[in-house]
Amino acid sequence: MKTTLSTRTALALAVAMTLGTGTMAVAQTHADHDHSTPEGMQQHMQLIQQEQQGKAAGQHEAEALVRKVDPAAGKITLRHGAIPGMGMGAMTMVYAVKDKAMLDGLKAGDKVRFAAEKVDGSYIVTRIEKAE
Repeated sequence: MKTTLSTRTALALAVAMTLGTGTMAVAQTHADHDHSTPEGMQQHMQLIQQEQQGKAAGQHEAEALVRKVDPAAGKITLRHGAIPGMGMGAMTMVYAVKDKAMLDGLKAGDKVRFAAEKVDGSYIVTRIEKAE
């Protein structure tokens, strides 16, 4: 006897597999903090708010460590964790900035919070500030 999947069954399996993959990605994004402490829960809530705001505005926010600042070129090298909304894992990357003046006062070793958006195929830092 031949067994074949119906179109409905195949579609249901594809949807289930896709949803499972998305759930794992969300779990990985939120795995870097402890939900059992007030600080961990606060960080979790901030991440959720940032993800929602970023999706609404087309911008994506993250925390990073400044590795290098090049004011003349209007670029900054940042080491950041995963940014799911941008489809990026944790990495070190050189970003152009929207305005060179944004780099004033920043130096290698600074912890920052930044927002970036995709412009003409490249991610541009649209806002950056020192993190506390």
